[in-house]
Amino acid sequence: MIEFPTVLDDLMMAQQPILKKSKDIFGYELLFRGKDALNANISDGESATSQVLVNLCIGITKLESQLRKPFFVNMTTDLMLSDAFFPIDPDTVYIEILESQQLTPDFFEALKKWRSAGYRFALDDYLFDANYEALLPWISIVKIDVLATPPENFLVQIAELKARGLILLAEKVENVEMFELCKKIGFDLFQGYFLQRPELIKGKKIDSATHGAIELVNALQDKDISIEAITELVGKNPKLSYQLLRILNSPVCGVSKTVVSIKEAVIFLGLVQLKKWALLITLTSSTNQPKALLKILLTRGRCCQLLAQSNQSDLADTAFMVGLMSGIDAVFNVEKSVVLEQIALDKHSRAAIMSQTGELGSYLSQTLNCEEQNWDDIQSMTPQKRTTLNRAFLDAMLWAEEVMLSIN
Repeated sequence: MIEFPTVLDDLMMAQQPILKKSKDIFGYELLFRGKDALNANISDGESATSQVLVNLCIGITKLESQLRKPFFVNMTTDLMLSDAFFPIDPDTVYIEILESQQLTPDFFEALKKWRSAGYRFALDDYLFDANYEALLPWISIVKIDVLATPPENFLVQIAELKARGLILLAEKVENVEMFELCKKIGFDLFQGYFLQRPELIKGKKIDSATHGAIELVNALQDKDISIEAITELVGKNPKLSYQLLRILNSPVCGVSKTVVSIKEAVIFLGLVQLKKWALLITLTSSTNQPKALLKILLTRGRCCQLLAQSNQSDLADTAFMVGLMSGIDAVFNVEKSVVLEQIALDKHSRAAIMSQTGELGSYLSQTLNCEEQNWDDIQSMTPQKRTTLNRAFLDAMLWAEEVMLSIN
């Protein structure tokens, strides 16, 4: 794993992508919990410059330098009013203000101070409350919970916010229908699980191009397949061959020499590693899904793999496969059971994906808890396991970013 500072052990961090209309990633909301995972307070007035703040800043700085995306971070009133030093580039962070914020003269003075330092603000969970009109001139982005505040009921107010030049972010977009509605109404950014929860067509058949990709995936599951057979299979797909050579020549793969042919790559890496990479690139080559979805699944697969490695399990590569394939329904917009019937996975991997059972299912369940911020389940873990999960998830985020840079 990547060596994160030990002070991060006292902080549980999760992230959720924030997407543009194109479904490209705009940035991330970072969600933090301290030793008590259910307690969202970062600090109190007496300790705004405490170790917790140090943890927070070190964690963001580490991610900021490698992910190169804006971060959205909740800031407590006490921290806003303190003289704490926040060593994060203002261009790569949005400070989130809750709509329940008490708008005191001291708070507005703090806003001026932070704004003069170059920081930008997002207003979270906006409910179109007139009492917060005075806050809007300081805000760049307005976040609206579209589950709690159905946007179709506030068309006039949304148009007024747009007319003021504010960027609108729809939170808790759970399905494609809501995504399309929010786009039509005028929202600019989107946050929620609509990418991971595809618009499934019951009984839909897999198209021929996708079926060909799945045939290659199945062939790669054969433990006895020969180097020559793999080389021939990959060689039939020029795009796959090109992407495979690119990723094998990139730092993320860890190959210490330049690979000049598919056959050489097969021999040098060995079948286990090549199967993993070929599967990954096959999925990217055979669908029109947004890159953001692939990055989510890469993070998921890598986190499962790292959890298995931390457990000294010999199922680490299988865990990667389980994590990656757990979103296969979203990749192909086909019911999960339908796709898995056509893929030669062993029964333990299939059970882990479908019902999160067994050792592999445990790794997937932990990863999904972090991905979906299921703090109750995370809190029930031992402190040591929480630390391992936190580090694995952060490592997986950074690894997925490097992979995406390699294959794009």
